Amino acid sequence: MRKLVQTALIASVALIAMGLASCGHYNCSGGATFGNSTCTSSTGGSGGGVNGSGTVFAYLLVEAGAADGMDADVLDLSAGTFQEATFTQPPVPSTLVSDGGTAVVTLASQKYLYVTFNNGTVYGYAIDGTTGALTSVPGSPVNVLGGTSITATPAGTFLFVSDFASGDISAFSISATDGSLTAVAGSPFASGIAAAQMATDGQGKYLYATSGLGGVQVAAMGIASTGVLSTVSGSPFAFTMSEVVGETSGKYLVGISGLDNHIHVFAINSTSGAISEVTNSPFATASVPVNIAVSPNGSFVYAFDGLSVPMEGYQLNASTGALTAVAGSPFTGVNLQFGQFDQSGKYLFGEGEGQVSFDFGPYGADPSGGVISPAQFGTLGFPGGSVAVSDLNDAP
Repeated sequence: MRKLVQTALIASVALIAMGLASCGHYNCSGGATFGNSTCTSSTGGSGGGVNGSGTVFAYLLVEAGAADGMDADVLDLSAGTFQEATFTQPPVPSTLVSDGGTAVVTLASQKYLYVTFNNGTVYGYAIDGTTGALTSVPGSPVNVLGGTSITATPAGTFLFVSDFASGDISAFSISATDGSLTAVAGSPFASGIAAAQMATDGQGKYLYATSGLGGVQVAAMGIASTGVLSTVSGSPFAFTMSEVVGETSGKYLVGISGLDNHIHVFAINSTSGAISEVTNSPFATASVPVNIAVSPNGSFVYAFDGLSVPMEGYQLNASTGALTAVAGSPFTGVNLQFGQFDQSGKYLFGEGEGQVSFDFGPYGADPSGGVISPAQFGTLGFPGGSVAVSDLNDAP
């Protein structure tokens, strides 16, 4: 997913989207629908410039009506189409409750999707790479504190779920056999702050948390080989961050305050997990980022302003952590509120900005140069919850 950032911002966006789900690019007679929906895209995909083959599934949480639900869209790279998938809704909460985000993990022979809800549950699903179907993992759902946010280690070994109210973080080990979740001994663990957003470093050694928009501290915790969390010396660190994101090398943590036009880059002490800003950080941006994303290869950082300014892209210097603008940034015609990459890094799935109508679709991404291109397959409606993207057939 996404996935998914400042608590205050998410709440406002979700409320708007819930009321406008039927006003997007889905043509629906009764608002958002689930399963084998009668909605169709009003914008056809061009199919031009399609590279490679494979299927990318995007799962969208629906927060409207009497209960939560889930839709699925499919990008077929061979056919060059992006359309709503024929999809049977998996088990979800029976009453309307907000979700706290999603996490997709990749294991040796299977990918799994995990969704946490604010009623204190986590649902786990095995993903069928051919059809996109979701099947509940054994023991799903499991109970947690809160369900405010969710993240997993890059290797897919551990899953973490936070509770904003208590600041506690629940930790689970993920079965490599069937994706089932087992609580880590001693879980939940105190973070020391109101944990609203989390991210791991790129090597899965440390877990970082912020309090969302308005937060003035970053909590840091070490992740033991057993999944046990321990407070990093000096944590929480006095940085005004609403969101932090790791990159693949594990050397840097990228963050934004959500309040000014800067991106912060922190060096991660590989031994202790402590963070400190790199030279010349923070780096100025053209507008105020409210969401950020890092490319799967860790080379590029992207900023989304949530208003009317095109998204921005920056190259991350692997040696110094410095950010420099990608050629063509800000990217004309790519106005997004948030974005999330498929595992191959070839497509950025994003929600378009708009006061009246939200749309959602794949935007071309250059893993080498970092350029993001306007949607070439058309876009579909956005129901209003979190998003998860899983590319099983074309991932590196």
